[in-house]
Parts: sequence; structure tokens; C-alpha cells
Amino acid sequence: MPHSARLLTALIVLLPALALAQQPGHDGDAIKAPPVKMASKNNDPASVPPPPWVQATPFDCNKPANTIETMVCQDDGLTRLDNRLEKVFAQAQQAAEENRPGALGKLLAEQRHWTRNLRDCLHNDDPHLCLGDTYILRISELQAHWGLASALTPLRYVCNGKRTILATFYRTRPATAKLTSGGNTVIVHQEPVSGSGARYQGQNVEFWIKGKEASVSWKGEPLECISQPTPPAP
Repeated sequence: MPHSARLLTALIVLLPALALAQQPGHDGDAIKAPPVKMASKNNDPASVPPPPWVQATPFDCNKPANTIETMVCQDDGLTRLDNRLEKVFAQAQQAAEENRPGALGKLLAEQRHWTRNLRDCLHNDDPHLCLGDTYILRISELQAHWGLASALTPLRYVCNGKRTILATFYRTRPATAKLTSGGNTVIVHQEPVSGSGARYQGQNVEFWIKGKEASVSWKGEPLECISQPTPPAP
């Protein structure tokens, strides 16, 4: 076959392939899958949603898993307290994450322990009242520990002439105090008034204030304290 005829035949054979290659979605002889439509992303940092915090009480009221969950879900008062705890616990998680390494993990472990201990109220004479009190104390405890409620000016107590306790009082319900001594912090709640002064208890600590003086039982150690001016912040 003459050279010009062979060239014409080759062009006739190649033309369909060349035309196919020009069509969208093709690369030579390989046919590409249609492009996948990706969801649009907003790179504006202000629009990034906050991280999904862990729930304070992971109850599913559509499918209560135990007696405690059923009681909370079927009692309007307990349900309101549960919702309140969720909001405060979310704030506490935010504060813990911004506070120091490991603080968030400790908070979550404490909350899991608290949730498990709710079942202790089943042994109480009034389980519903017990649950309500337990919720209220946990809410005020979180508010005090993580500074989520307004506070009075801290007071510095000198005990037995050498030990120091820094007391910060929070306007929670019930009233709460955060006591710090020797690197340890405890949260105590005000008990109903009995006699003179104000009496706080919690976490194996009793703190009884009478004017400028305070009688303290710090995890079994008796202390007699007197308030002193708080040194100015450096």
C-alpha cells in the first residue's frame, strides 16, 4: 500500500479516539468517574462550632436504662435540674480545657463517678428528694470549683499559728466555699443555720465560721483559725 494511503487509514482509525479524548470526563482511553460534590467549608474561625462536650448525665429518656434514669426523666423537677447540670457541666468542661493539662480528664472521671453514685439514692427514704439534693450540690460544686458563679473577696485564715487556708465564698444555692490549703482544694456547702455563725461541710471537711474566727476539721485534723488580711496580688 502506498505511504499516503497508509497515513489516511491511520487517521481514520484515530479520529474517534481523539474525539473521545476531548470530551469531559475522559483521559485518553481511561474514562474517569464523575467528580464527587464536596460539602462547602467555611474557613472563618468564628464560625467553627465548639467541640462536642461530654454530657453530664448521658440519659436517654426515650429508652431509660435503669430506675434512676426513669425517675429523672419522669419527674419535671429532676428533669429541670438535669438540664441545668448539663449547662453548668459544659461550662466547667470549657474552663477545665483552658485551665491546665489533665484538668479536663480529671473532671470527666469525677463526673462519671458522680453519675454512678446516683443509685445510692435508691436506698434513701425519699429517693426523689435525695436525687434533687444531689443534683443541687453537684451544680453548686461545679460553679464554685471552676469559678462559674460570682464570689466574695477571698479570706485568708491562719490556723494553729502556722497553717493557712484561703477561703473563697460563692453566691450559689446553697452557698458554697472553696477552701485551699497546702496545695489541696475542697468544696464545702453551707448547712442550715444552727446556732451562731455559718457552718460549711463537704469532702470530709467542716468549716465553722464565727466572726473572724473559724473552727475547722480538715479531714480529721482539728484547726483553730483566725482571718487575716489577704496579701495583695503580685
